[in-house]
Amino acid sequence: MLVYVIRHGQSQSNLRKQWTGWLDAPLTEEGRTHAEKVGAYLQGMDFDRVYASDLLRARDTAAIALPHAAVITTPLLREIDVGSLAGQPLSAGNAEQCHQLDYSAFGGETEEGFFRRITAMKEELSPLPCQKVALFCHAGWLRGMLDSVLGLHLPMEHIRCDNGTIAVFACTDGQWQLHSWINL
Repeated sequence: MLVYVIRHGQSQSNLRKQWTGWLDAPLTEEGRTHAEKVGAYLQGMDFDRVYASDLLRARDTAAIALPHAAVITTPLLREIDVGSLAGQPLSAGNAEQCHQLDYSAFGGETEEGFFRRITAMKEELSPLPCQKVALFCHAGWLRGMLDSVLGLHLPMEHIRCDNGTIAVFACTDGQWQLHSWINL
């Protein structure tokens, strides 16, 4: 099975350089253009299932990119919960703590909790008799999936993950591999 993991288009929070987390930020016009580019890239591909985070920016990206797909929404694909940092400038918060993906000091999610959600989604997908699946999610989730599959933690500044990035993972008999990383 090939799993296309897609970051949403630019949101209002991305544009304003704010922490977003579980804040339900809408897409910008540029974000809608990102979603259209994703749709053009995916054109002609048949997906057995399409999932999206239940947050607006991911749902809207899925609806624009694959307008005829029946999208299954799930909170498993949500961005990491940054707690009270949501809506604040990216300069807010303890940079060292945030770099470690631990937002519990802000009432948010721990790295362990975040990776439990990623693992749960992988476990849900692994036994499916599908050829292709699309997941519309967030930058943190996409990077977390990469870390989970590779078995290591890559610093965020070493991974280009633009709005509309598509990472393709292959899953065979429960074994996951990175197949492709595409910045549109």
